[in-house]
Amino acid sequence: MSIYYYVILWTVVVPVLCEPVNEPTKTRLTILKCCRYNEELVKESDNEVDASTRCKATKNEWKPIIYSPSKADMLEKPPAEWDIVEGRKPVCEQNSALTYVPYRITNPFVLMDDGRVIIDVHVNERFEPDAYCADSNALLVCMKNRMQGNHEAVTMRPRVKKCCGENATFYEEEQTCVLSEESANPTPLLPNASAAAEIIPGFPTCLRFDNLTFLGDAKDAVLLPDGGLVIDGVTLPTGQFCVERVKELNHVAKVFACSEHAPQRPIMQAADIRFTLYPVGFIISAVFLAATLAAGWLLPASHHVLHWRCQTHHVTCLMLGDLLMAIIQLAGDSLHGGSCKAL
Repeated sequence: MSIYYYVILWTVVVPVLCEPVNEPTKTRLTILKCCRYNEELVKESDNEVDASTRCKATKNEWKPIIYSPSKADMLEKPPAEWDIVEGRKPVCEQNSALTYVPYRITNPFVLMDDGRVIIDVHVNERFEPDAYCADSNALLVCMKNRMQGNHEAVTMRPRVKKCCGENATFYEEEQTCVLSEESANPTPLLPNASAAAEIIPGFPTCLRFDNLTFLGDAKDAVLLPDGGLVIDGVTLPTGQFCVERVKELNHVAKVFACSEHAPQRPIMQAADIRFTLYPVGFIISAVFLAATLAAGWLLPASHHVLHWRCQTHHVTCLMLGDLLMAIIQLAGDSLHGGSCKAL
């Protein structure tokens, strides 16, 4: 009896256990790629408002950054349920506009395995697959138009980006952000406007370069009503700068901006022998000109001659010019402000 029982149990249970498990089929997703394969998206101009783009040939393979929350890891290739459509841009609604979002090392955009995209890792705002198209170095995203009108302008506070986010400062030696506990009474990021501004995390969106530079102390900056910033005579558009305390400078707040907003200076190589010979030549010339003046003063008989007077003034001007040029060459980049203008 027991043998028959086990035989019946085996014939019933084994087929059930061996039946394949039907996993739920995943929904197909249509992902737009702005350009075709072996092409990448290029912006026509550096104007932030102008979103005109074109596609150009490239040898770089399209490898989007895709994150899977369920696997808690990056994906090496697009999910199997993605249907990638080449050379198509999204169609925006009336209250939205197509916006160019460049890829930035400091704040890269990330595609999720569900098809949505995060364009700013500091802000939890995601865009659906039909609201953007992706490419190697940029996105085109349908973003809602900024509110217009006097009422909105009055009620909206200007937004200022804190580069490293909350409880963090910038470590210049490592060129990165580090966690830092703020003191009980920390110095304000913008002493003249911190109370009226909304502080949000994130680095600036640089259009042409990904390198950031210090423009000056935040205490010397003036925040504009539209969210822009004026510092040392340079006007920074909103989103083109961030403010952060620097660890090595005793947590003094500095203004970071895209490199294209920094005053352009020629790069001088300190080891170049020419920059040593220039001031030496000017000094030698000034010495000989001074000797010429001394010789002229030692000949009183020629003092009443008009030619001697003209020569004296001419040589004096040349000597002073050579001395000033020598000082400028020796000072290099150390001259700033009034002394630089005076020379």
